[in-house]
Amino acid sequence: VLGGVSMNVPARSMCAIVGPSGSGKTTIARLIARFWDTGSGTVRVSGTDVRDMPTAQLMEQLSMVFQDVYLFDTTIRENLRIARPEATDAELAEAARRARLDRVIEALPHGWDTRVGPGGLSLSGGERQRVSIARAFVKDAPILLLDEITSALDGENESAITEVVRELSKGRTVIVVAHRLSTVRQADEVVFLEPTEAGARVAQCGTPQELAA
Repeated sequence: VLGGVSMNVPARSMCAIVGPSGSGKTTIARLIARFWDTGSGTVRVSGTDVRDMPTAQLMEQLSMVFQDVYLFDTTIRENLRIARPEATDAELAEAARRARLDRVIEALPHGWDTRVGPGGLSLSGGERQRVSIARAFVKDAPILLLDEITSALDGENESAITEVVRELSKGRTVIVVAHRLSTVRQADEVVFLEPTEAGARVAQCGTPQELAA
């Protein structure tokens, strides 16, 4: 999938990965989280090869918000607490407020104790994304992986979630897979992937202004 990809994301900066469908953008995010391992080359988090790091240690450093949000068939409260089991109700409420999930909870028949159904199917796509973002606020990890999180949403939800993600990103290292220009403009660096027969390579990288020029 990836051939000539070499990139470095400094701490507390935002890197947007862009390119056509099938160019390996999501693959990079999932290699960082070690859903898969590389066939060659190295993925390092905080300078350490992810293959040399215990899974728990790696997961402590990462929060993930992906396009295909999966929620467990339990309450909203328990879906948030999965991120940090010792979190207090006050901390969950603050995370919900920051993710604009509190408005959703108020409208639900059983509030915090509303069961979301298998995979979260009783909630809309935008509502599931807000639960996922609230989980990231609860976890408070230093590295944030975002993969196409607004691509399947309507304009109103996209705008609201883009604003929330801007707040979530403050003080964190953020790697965002994006198609929308509104997301790319916020990045410190943009990496443009180009598919080739030997796998995707980095065709260009630079600030959003440099690549636009």
